[in-house]
Amino acid sequence: MARADGDARAGRLSAKRAPARKAKIPPRTPGVRWWAVAAIAATVLIGLPLAHAFIGELGAVLLGTFIGGFALGRATSR
Repeated sequence: MARADGDARAGRLSAKRAPARKAKIPPRTPGVRWWAVAAIAATVLIGLPLAHAFIGELGAVLLGTFIGGFALGRATSR
């Protein structure tokens, strides 16, 4: 069952062709979320000095580290 072009295996497989697959379009990557940038700036410029005033230097550093680590983990988990 060889075809005229010399391909012996194409005779039985050429009757049916698989439907063409559509290329998946990747989801649009989000740009800079300015509300997140504003929240980080407000936390650093307002929140940490307030924490320093209320719970001291060590407490403010620890609180900032824990909150910053949580925020970084949430932002990079996707």
